[in-house]
Amino acid sequence: MSILNEIKQQYKTGDVSQKLIFINILVFIISALCFSFVANQFQYPNWLALSSNYYDALRFPWTVFTYGFLHSKPIHLLFNLIFLYYTSTLFYTFFTTRHFLTVYFLGSFFAGLIFVAFGYFFNYTNLIVGASASIMAVFMAVATFAPNYSIRLPLLGYFKIWHLAFFYIFLDIAQLLTENTGGHIAHLSGGLVGFVFAMLMKKGIDISAIFAVKKKKTSTFKKVYKNNPVKKYQSVRVSDVNFTQRQIDEILEKISKSGYESLTKEEKEFLFAANK
Repeated sequence: MSILNEIKQQYKTGDVSQKLIFINILVFIISALCFSFVANQFQYPNWLALSSNYYDALRFPWTVFTYGFLHSKPIHLLFNLIFLYYTSTLFYTFFTTRHFLTVYFLGSFFAGLIFVAFGYFFNYTNLIVGASASIMAVFMAVATFAPNYSIRLPLLGYFKIWHLAFFYIFLDIAQLLTENTGGHIAHLSGGLVGFVFAMLMKKGIDISAIFAVKKKKTSTFKKVYKNNPVKKYQSVRVSDVNFTQRQIDEILEKISKSGYESLTKEEKEFLFAANK
């Protein structure tokens, strides 16, 4: 039970690429229980594996997605998952989780469409399984975005990442005429998705934005409550407040009755000062 709990914990805390690794392993275990292993590989039905026969692909449209989670044999799964682990680590150096999911699933989807189209135009009949196209898309995205990024390969030393990308492309092209023609077509198609994605990103175009979840806009303004200013009053005597006004009124009344000349010198000076 401790091992199972450890696996659950690793799945919960791992990033998206690690979750995909666990999912692929789980699907492989289920495949081992449900499908026969003949000629050193699982015999998947055409309603799970992707068929190059366009009629089967149209009858089972979900196979353009399901084929990417199936693997033909243990060594196929092991190589893909090791490659996915290291490639995703490189990918996250430059991109985000949304970018990863976009490249991974678009790579698989586009490679599936090209595989079916190849079967239709060249009369090629076969089934395809594996996450290789998705992983190739992720790898080529990094190799295109940062071609001079150095990586260290065990026993071989340091290489520019574009050197390794060129090597993989060369291998796929060289093996196009082998029995796994469809698989190599899918690899190259997935790599093309990664290449296009990275080139667009360099130009400031993020195709993953179409899959972004729009957040509900919230107002950035906050209602501000202002307290009405409290009027402050000074306590004064009424006689002090009205004293000057009373004197002015008395002088004005005297002027109205007897004229300005009737004012004394002190009254004239007081009135002059009050007018100022």
